[in-house]
Formats: sequence, structure tokens, C-alpha cells
Amino acid sequence: MAKTRQQKEQDLQELVDRLKDAKSVVLADYRGTTVKEIDSFRRALGNEAVTSKVYKISLIKKAFEANGIDASSLDYKTPVILSVSQDDEVAPARIAKNISKDVKTISILSGVLDGQFASREQVLALADLPSKDELRAKVVGTINAPVSGFVNVLAGNLRGLINVLQAASQK
Repeated sequence: MAKTRQQKEQDLQELVDRLKDAKSVVLADYRGTTVKEIDSFRRALGNEAVTSKVYKISLIKKAFEANGIDASSLDYKTPVILSVSQDDEVAPARIAKNISKDVKTISILSGVLDGQFASREQVLALADLPSKDELRAKVVGTINAPVSGFVNVLAGNLRGLINVLQAASQK
């Protein structure tokens, strides 16, 4: 059943609001994908607080233009699934790339990062970056490395003394 003009305007306003604070957006083709596969894709996105919905490309163009994003290079002829993250720049791209390995009918078309249009290649490169939590863990590990090294050096002398005392007690 066709949507009324009021429903279309409501969808447009919802999309404009969603894109306003978005850190990243990924547009993906989903033609030929089964409902089960789309549900697993949406569940994977939902686990990382990424929303997704299918929109007509004309609606996406209007929402992009309302948010000051150049949409002139969007010339897709079919509806796309739009994945939007308010928190993590990498999550939508990473999840879409991982799912597209298993589900061959889902493919990344392009994206938006911090208000700038990104090509397919840029989105795929973004997908290879580690998540924020992984980066934080690496920073903490890097900060902790000198401290743990210092503790090992101090413990080395104590271990040496214990080894000498143990060897003396065995004689």
C-alpha cells in the first residue's frame, strides 16, 4: 500500500533528525537478501546501538541535503538499507563488512562520516579500523607497559635472590 504524503513527511523528518547527530552512516544494497538474513543483520547492528532502515534514495537525498551533506553522487536506482550510528564512527561499516562476508547479497555502496560523503573504498577502509573499545585497550596497554616492565625488573632481583637461596639450601 502506498504511503500518504503525511507518512512520507514524517519519514523524512525522522531521517533528518537521525542524520543530524550521526557520527557515521553506511548505505548498503540488500537486493536478494532473505528476511532471515536481514533480521540477523539488524540484530548485529542493534547490538552496537546502530539503527537501520530501508529508505527510498530520493528520501535519503532530501535528508542529506537538509543536513548539508552533498548528495549529488547518490545515483542508485533501488532502495538501500541505511545504517546510522550516533556513538561509534566505525561500527556500521565494520558490521556491514562482516555480514557481507557471510551474506553475499549485502554489499556496501557508500557512506557518510562526520557530515562528509565517503566512497565505498573509504567505508571499507574505515571498516578495517579497530573499535573504540579496542583502541582504548591498546592505549591502556601502552601506558601500562613501562610500569609492568619496571615491576618485572624489580622482581627479577628478588627472583635471583630466591634462586640463590634455594640452590644454597639444596647443597
